[in-house]
Amino acid sequence: MGPSRFADFGRFMVVNRQARKRFAIADEVLGYRIFDALRQSEDDYAEVAQITSFVASLALVEWGGAQLPGPVDHCAGVSFGKMAAAAHAGVLPFEECVLLVAELARCEREYFAEQHTGIVTHSFVKVGPAALDELLAELAVADEWFEISSYLDHDMHMVSLDERALEGFKQRIGAVGGYSLYTMRPPAHAAIFAPLRERIDQEVLGGHRLRDPLLPIVSDQDGSLVTTAEQAREWILGGYTRPMRWPGVVDTLVAQGVRRIAIVGRDRLLRRLKCTTESLTALTLAPESALKPGG
Repeated sequence: MGPSRFADFGRFMVVNRQARKRFAIADEVLGYRIFDALRQSEDDYAEVAQITSFVASLALVEWGGAQLPGPVDHCAGVSFGKMAAAAHAGVLPFEECVLLVAELARCEREYFAEQHTGIVTHSFVKVGPAALDELLAELAVADEWFEISSYLDHDMHMVSLDERALEGFKQRIGAVGGYSLYTMRPPAHAAIFAPLRERIDQEVLGGHRLRDPLLPIVSDQDGSLVTTAEQAREWILGGYTRPMRWPGVVDTLVAQGVRRIAIVGRDRLLRRLKCTTESLTALTLAPESALKPGG
């Protein structure tokens, strides 16, 4: 779900057999070499970064299939990982999904270049529900706009707010015993971005015919099971306007009898969260694990 950098993925893209195959197909679809574009990019959330994360995730799933303890019967994709889950579940063919990821990234870039240019999304940890309520109440009293963009654990959240209020918000996070992590520009997951959702619905998704998932996808917005093409469409669109709720994903997986999960990609977060470790055993399929000549 996080950013994709050349330092994290560059060697994997050329050493791992499944990655070489997937990226070669994606290069042909897009008309440029992703490896070169990623090496030149300094934007963690640029089009090429999102494409790299998408393609690498599917290559890692293909490579790591033999390591999984049993058959895969559910999948989930949080935040930027949503499209990889959609492709893995067969909502769109790989080649078409590559195009869609690029189209979505371009649409987002164009939108945020003109709209909500002062809004950021800030992540922080060690702030429980009561302290969070206190911080948000202070923003409200100061007449500052905000929305909760992600519920990652009982004490970890992401909040979207105006950048002019960010420094004071970070200071208050520290004052209540919390720690600031990173700030996303452009922002994500807030109802105020409804015009972006509408544009993507009309101008981007309308050009693609989604299929029913071949295995249930657990929604990162409310934990519901996505089992039809229409539900998949709403799930993709909802990612722009609804907060991400990882504990809800965990709860649904547990309710479905899942006890082991594979977290795909450069995960620096999900496998360590308390809500994950208390309920699930997590295997990580990361690029560094697959860096074997001829692998």
